[in-house]
Amino acid sequence: MLSVPFPYRAVRRVTALAAAVLLMTFGMASAAQADVVSPSTAPSVRMLTYNSCGASCAHTGVTASEWAGTIESAVDNWSADTLMLTETCYGQYAALRDRLTGYAPAWYATSSGPSGCGKWGTDKRFGMAVFVKTASVERLTAELPANPEDNNPRGLLCAKGAVEGRTTLSCVTHLSHVGDAGRLAQAQAVRKQVDTWAGTLPVILAGDFNAAPVSPETSEFYGFQGGTGRYGEVDEADQDYFHSGCTGTYCRSGEATHPNGKLDYIFVSADHFRSVQGDAMGKTANMSDHNLLRGAAAWE
Repeated sequence: MLSVPFPYRAVRRVTALAAAVLLMTFGMASAAQADVVSPSTAPSVRMLTYNSCGASCAHTGVTASEWAGTIESAVDNWSADTLMLTETCYGQYAALRDRLTGYAPAWYATSSGPSGCGKWGTDKRFGMAVFVKTASVERLTAELPANPEDNNPRGLLCAKGAVEGRTTLSCVTHLSHVGDAGRLAQAQAVRKQVDTWAGTLPVILAGDFNAAPVSPETSEFYGFQGGTGRYGEVDEADQDYFHSGCTGTYCRSGEATHPNGKLDYIFVSADHFRSVQGDAMGKTANMSDHNLLRGAAAWE
C-alpha cells in the first residue's frame, strides 16, 4: 500500500516503547500517552530540538541561568548527543554554553536584536544554536530566501562534528510562520544547502518548520508517502497520532509540539539511521509555547 522510494529503503522502524519515564524538568505531554521513549532503552544516538521562544514569551521570573539550567537538565536526562535550538536570544545561548561542558557550541544570529531579548542580557542578538557532544565542530551558516510575507530573516545553521565518533552534520533551521510560497522556497533552499554541505555524511536536521507533516514543505525532507527527500523523522512510528491516511507502521504524522500542531521536527538521513523514536515532552512553566521534542535513532 505504501510507496517507499529508493532513498528511504535503509530506515527500519520499530514500535516505540510503552514505558513510563519521569523527567526532572520536561514531563510527559499526556498521562494517557502510550508512546513514551525511555532513556534507558532508546537507541544510542539522542537528539533534542526546542523553540526557545526567547524574544516573544514572557518567561516570568526566569533568569538566563535558570532557563539554561532547565535545558541542561533535559540534555543530561536524555544523554543528548545533539541539541538544536530556534528562537534563542544570545543571553540564553551564552548561559547554556557556559553550563554544557563537553559540548561544542555553534551560534548563528539571524537578527541584531528584538527588544524581547533584553530580558536575557545586554547582547540582544537573536537566532539559533547547535550543541554537539564532541570536542569541536565546524560551523556552517546560510541565509534563507526572503519571504515577502514575513519580514523576519530566516537561516540555516549546521555544526559538522563527531557524533559517537562518526562525523555528522547536525543542523537547525526555522522556516517562516506565514506565506506558504515563501516557506516552501525556504524549505527547498535548506534541502539543497544541507545536501551540498553533507555529501555522504550522516545528517540530523531539526527545528521549527512551521508546517504540517503532510505539506509541500516537509515533502522536501520525508522520503516516503509522497515525499521526495532522503530523511525519516523521529516521531513517525507513533501510532497514537496517525491520521486517517496512515495505513502502515509509520506515517508522516506525529505528536503536536505547539497548539497549532506538529511544527517541530528531527529528521535523520535514511541511509545512516534506523529504528527512530520520538516524543514531544510536556511544557514547563515560563519556558516556551512549544514542546521540547526529543528523538533517538540507531546507526544503520
